[in-house]
Amino acid sequence: MQLFESLIDTQFGLVAAFMATAAVVVLAGIRLSIYGDALGDRTGLGSGLIGLVFLAAVTSLPELVVSLTSVIQCTELAKGADLATGNMLGSNVFNLLILALMALLFPRRFDPASMDNPHGDSTIYGLILLGIFSGAFLFSGMNTELIPGLQCSWGVLLLPIAYGFILLREHRQHTEEEETGNHLPEEQKLAQRPSVHFYSVLGGLCLLIIGGGIVLSTLGSHMARPPEQGGFGLEASLVGTIFLAISTSLPELVISFASIRMGFLDMAVGNVLGSNMFNLLIIFVADIAMRGGNLLSHASSKHWVSVGMIGLLTLLASLLLRTRTRKAATAIAAVMVATYLATFAFLV
Repeated sequence: MQLFESLIDTQFGLVAAFMATAAVVVLAGIRLSIYGDALGDRTGLGSGLIGLVFLAAVTSLPELVVSLTSVIQCTELAKGADLATGNMLGSNVFNLLILALMALLFPRRFDPASMDNPHGDSTIYGLILLGIFSGAFLFSGMNTELIPGLQCSWGVLLLPIAYGFILLREHRQHTEEEETGNHLPEEQKLAQRPSVHFYSVLGGLCLLIIGGGIVLSTLGSHMARPPEQGGFGLEASLVGTIFLAISTSLPELVISFASIRMGFLDMAVGNVLGSNMFNLLIIFVADIAMRGGNLLSHASSKHWVSVGMIGLLTLLASLLLRTRTRKAATAIAAVMVATYLATFAFLV
């Protein structure tokens, strides 16, 4: 532990540790994409629902761990709230960029018309949850009363309630459909392995991603330190929105790219949109964990830029998933990338 602390006391060591941890998360994410499809085969749920629920939750574990660690470890409430909120919102912005990158980098495999589930409902669900979050954020300073026992604001309590209804509706919809997707030989072999072996490896991959999230959280907080202390002197909101968000979104990026390359576009899209819905629940959990007041009341108003970006990119993603020609998909994806880069430049 002392060796690790001494390593990240310098900017070079901080960057090296950041890249090494990110590499572990990427490798674990690649294997998880394969096990995810095998899990869909074993359970009969299909790759679309597995991506929307299971993979979305697992790949969002780094965001959850980072946000929880931020609010628990940071002695300054404002700094912890900024890291937690910025991490979640920045991850959602980057996740939507993944859809655009899939359309641009894999044009032949990105065919929304071929999906069993076009995921149009998922974009609507994402906007509903974003609207609930926006309302809670907007009124956080006006009503600081907390729910007894949970010690969180009343507004964020609506997030898990709405998410629960969404999962029930999605489950009913998918059980009424029959998926006839193709599976690669490796996924077929994994689906037939003994349960103990299969779920042990699956659990181990999840633990690797969780551990990576904890380390990335520590590295992110060190980035906010002044240069004389080995950091980069960045604002907590900027660290959360950019560095932590992108690094903790690496599992979504890797799994989505691996899935589309294997022909599982349903799982790739479901993973991205499902992660964005799950990420919004992080605010509810982080609000409970902070125990020092209303989380959103301590978050910077700068996060409204990210909220607006998520709304805009979600609308563009909805159009992207309704395209029927490669030319239209490329045009919309290019607009999404340009919008992301413009916002990134603005934040920096």
